[in-house]
Amino acid sequence: MRCLIFALGLLAALAPVPVAADPVVEIESRGQKVRAVLLKPANPKGAVILFAGGDGRLDITPGGEITKLRFNQLVRTRALYEHSGYVTLVPDIAPNFKVGASGVVDLYRASRAFAQDVGAMVKYLRGIVSRPIVAVGTSRGSLSVANAVAKLKGDGNQRPDAAVLTSAFLKVGAQVQDLTVFKIANGNARALDVPTMLVWHVADTCPHTSAATVPPFRAWYQTSGRKLAEKSFSGGLPPKSEPCEAFAPHGFYGLDPEVAGAIAGFVGGL
Repeated sequence: MRCLIFALGLLAALAPVPVAADPVVEIESRGQKVRAVLLKPANPKGAVILFAGGDGRLDITPGGEITKLRFNQLVRTRALYEHSGYVTLVPDIAPNFKVGASGVVDLYRASRAFAQDVGAMVKYLRGIVSRPIVAVGTSRGSLSVANAVAKLKGDGNQRPDAAVLTSAFLKVGAQVQDLTVFKIANGNARALDVPTMLVWHVADTCPHTSAATVPPFRAWYQTSGRKLAEKSFSGGLPPKSEPCEAFAPHGFYGLDPEVAGAIAGFVGGL
């Protein structure tokens, strides 16, 4: 009996300790409830909304577990922004943008409805902090940010105060086939006239987001009369994923504290 009790005690000691789930909120928009993780430091200096890449579908549980895209660069670094003093919102997409068990509505990131959802998030955060409230998007998440900034122009209460685009879909030109920040703005840089930071990795070999897309985007963006804040990175850890995925230069693999620190520094300077 003593051996059995000892064995059970040993198994209990070796069992993994459950990780506390993140707090969640549900933000009402368009008759939908958009679930999001919400991290709140004691004395916030502002807020950031972190938009994942990929299809953007996180499937956050009511208990606060992020079940999809949890290794996305912005998703996995969310606590770093809280530790820097910012209320941090990591949103799922609205239920009516989800298709079946794992799909999403095509091009939802470019829709007015999605911009309304982002506006509802900004309005919610304005009830917690004063300015700045900054939308940060990585990879395809950059489209979410650009869409909100462009379509909410003129609505200071719901429009983000600034934008950060990391490993972004930047390609400039009417003949580009992909949906890009340029296309979401309809080629009008003034549609994105908020303070904007661009973050990229010089060795990003994802064809949609390579470093070669930065110079033409910079020239186009600055026709708005605004200067583009920029931060490039190099190095990190050897890639362990495909070029457009989270554990490659595209996802700043091995550079999380540096990337989050640079973005927090930009937000702190607004």
